[in-house]
Amino acid sequence: MGPTIIESRKPLYLTAECISCNTPVEFLMPKATGEVIYIECYACKQVLSIDIQYPQKGASATTGADTANGGTGGKKDTPSKPKRTGAGTDASPLETELYDILGVPVDASPTLIKKNYRALALQNHPDKNPDPEAHARFQKISEAYQVLSDPKLRSDYNQYGHNKDVSPEGGFVNPEAFFKSQFGGDRFVDIIGEISIGRDMRDALNDPEDESTTGLSPEEKAKREASATEFKDKARDEARQARVDKLVKNLIHKLSIYTEGPCDYNAAKAYQEIVRLEAEELKAESYGVELLHAIGFTYTLKAKQFLGKNEMLGLGSWFHGVREKGHILTETVSTLRAAMDLQQSFTQLQEAEKEEMDEAAKKALEEAAASKGLRALWKGSKLEVEGVLRDVCDKVLGDTSVPKATLVKRASALKIVGGVYEGVKPDKPTTP
Repeated sequence: MGPTIIESRKPLYLTAECISCNTPVEFLMPKATGEVIYIECYACKQVLSIDIQYPQKGASATTGADTANGGTGGKKDTPSKPKRTGAGTDASPLETELYDILGVPVDASPTLIKKNYRALALQNHPDKNPDPEAHARFQKISEAYQVLSDPKLRSDYNQYGHNKDVSPEGGFVNPEAFFKSQFGGDRFVDIIGEISIGRDMRDALNDPEDESTTGLSPEEKAKREASATEFKDKARDEARQARVDKLVKNLIHKLSIYTEGPCDYNAAKAYQEIVRLEAEELKAESYGVELLHAIGFTYTLKAKQFLGKNEMLGLGSWFHGVREKGHILTETVSTLRAAMDLQQSFTQLQEAEKEEMDEAAKKALEEAAASKGLRALWKGSKLEVEGVLRDVCDKVLGDTSVPKATLVKRASALKIVGGVYEGVKPDKPTTP
């Protein structure tokens, strides 16, 4: 019996691969070859430019696919040809758009990338820059930093450019997450909660322009704005209260390690060592030492206020209360000064733009603005954290549901934690 002969037909379709999502696509062969045609990927809707080559005798037509918006890549319809890869290297990236956004060379160090990011992020921060296009620039700057600050993503970008997904796992984080990470990150959330500056920043970016006020009288606009402000203030107050309530539970649980035991000298030393080990880990976080000092100061002061009620006819509590008010005033003034210094730097930058200042001098102003901006953010965050923690301590030590003896134990434990946190010292830099 002879071999089975399968009937063939004249080819009607060509195949290519979408360079955007790597999906194989099939399309009708055009009537003429040797020209560029455009097709749409059925999977991702990317428009591809297809270069139809004249077929050799005895061979089928071949295709070279490219994205219509400037991508590269493609393959022949024969399965033996490997998929085209990027031609870039770390020394010579395929494209430099992200480097250009941050204004750094392709061989920039992580330190320089972070430095330029901070300067540009603060310069284009929606709360600081009234330019309506600042929002979009701020997002691009953040996304560029997230790629170039990650060694793996940066290497992929250098090799493939935008032809490969180089977004962080789970997608790009929003600016709220980045600024939260600047002051303690997730490790401090159980102690201080979510710093509201990140939430306010997120809301500023996501809050759309209210176009419904068009045609309203000034009085009606003012009334609507007042109502919106009242709603936002109420939401902010509720968020703060929820934050305080959660931190109260966390702090009571933390202090219970000491308060539910014998509370003698040995127990105090053991508890102190537990807190010390925790603090040694926490201080490694961004602004970890500074945060521990701020938290420790608040804890110690509140513990001494409570314990001082029974000392010297309550004069001890009065003294620490006066000290607390003085500290709040000093920190408030310091925060306002930092904000004014930052505003002055932005004014100087705006004048430099108008006067076409020398690039070196302009660069120095930008670096100064970035430094002052970070200082202002830290000052504002510190003031907020201390205010929240004062409320937390007042609730923990003013809990009427437990005996006074338990409250005294809590105050003693709080004083131990505060003392350890205040005593944390930064690691000495290692010498090469």
